[in-house]
Amino acid sequence: MKENNWRYNEVSSYAVLQDCEQHSRGEKGKGLASYKYWLSCLTFLAGKKKICLEAMFGGAREIYHAEENDISNLPFLTDREKELLKEAKKQSLGKLLQELDDIENAGIRLVTWQEEEYPGKLKEIYNPPYGLFCRGKLPDERQKAVGVVGARICSSYGKIIAEKIGQGLAKAGVAVISGMASGVDGAAQSGALLSGGYSCGVLGCGIDVCYPAMNRKLYDDLIQAGGLLSEYPPHAKPHAMYFPQRNRIISGLSDCILVVEAKKRSGSLITVDFALEQGKDIYAVPGRICDALSYGTNCLIQQGAGVFLNMEDFLREMHIFAESGENSSLKQKNHLENLERLVYSCLDLSPRSIEELLKETGMPLGALMENLETLQEKGCVSEIYRNYYIRSDVSV
Repeated sequence: MKENNWRYNEVSSYAVLQDCEQHSRGEKGKGLASYKYWLSCLTFLAGKKKICLEAMFGGAREIYHAEENDISNLPFLTDREKELLKEAKKQSLGKLLQELDDIENAGIRLVTWQEEEYPGKLKEIYNPPYGLFCRGKLPDERQKAVGVVGARICSSYGKIIAEKIGQGLAKAGVAVISGMASGVDGAAQSGALLSGGYSCGVLGCGIDVCYPAMNRKLYDDLIQAGGLLSEYPPHAKPHAMYFPQRNRIISGLSDCILVVEAKKRSGSLITVDFALEQGKDIYAVPGRICDALSYGTNCLIQQGAGVFLNMEDFLREMHIFAESGENSSLKQKNHLENLERLVYSCLDLSPRSIEELLKETGMPLGALMENLETLQEKGCVSEIYRNYYIRSDVSV
């Protein structure tokens, strides 16, 4: 093991990166890749500890072949981590090579921290992931990126707003970073892809595991038109402790974080904490004070977060300006017939039942259904579940 005159706790992750980068840049070959794959798959070690190990031993290969006494003398590993590392060193190199071939054949690539493709933004965070398993494209360092996060079980309002935000960011050339979760995350990412933009999903499981399963279409779309990444090895099942950890990557890849809906105790607020530690700005979509899903966002605003009221002002604060032009939904509303306007005026982003609409409009059932159908064809109204309707042409 190399002699070192500094202690682990006194060196930042970024300093370690620079210290070891030149040594690692020239290393190539399938054999070396298998050692990096081995180190990337050690989920019991934090990324910063893996990076420090490489700096101390000189590379992943040297860690794999290190003497047990050298492992035992490491000051920054716990006793449990030392024992697990010793056990992990017994893995067959031939098996590692086979696993590496298998993931490459599945279209999965591994990018470790010293490679040029590794996102530079992640090198600046406190605990950068050592390796990233990727499908699709990694975020472009030159492109502005916004992390859009929020409640998994969100309201219809939250889902619509998140999708519109994703669309607006994409049209302005801004990448959308999120966790591919159900609810706000998935809606924002779907909106970005729908508008031809780029979105990256950061997973809390193996890169070849689609979680939640209901987001299979989004998962496939991100591979084709965006990107997916995970610091966890392929086949790793979703684990409760993985999701808070992956949130530091979402914030690390983002220039700011935008929270759409969040309860008092929400995983989205963990992402906010990481972002604040990383010096990122926080924005929140305000909500009604009586809604549990608005508690988290309203508290963020009370504590000093930026208020998201519309896309134009938000882009201006980020020094990005979208193309001007008349809003297409406004054009649609200007061409509504009188009865269509009446039905439309009774709707908002809270679901309204047929019974409620019959009472408010005073229209016969047949006429109401006919106008609802026409409004759906014009893209102004959506039936979110049987006989419940909301506006769907809201712009942000």
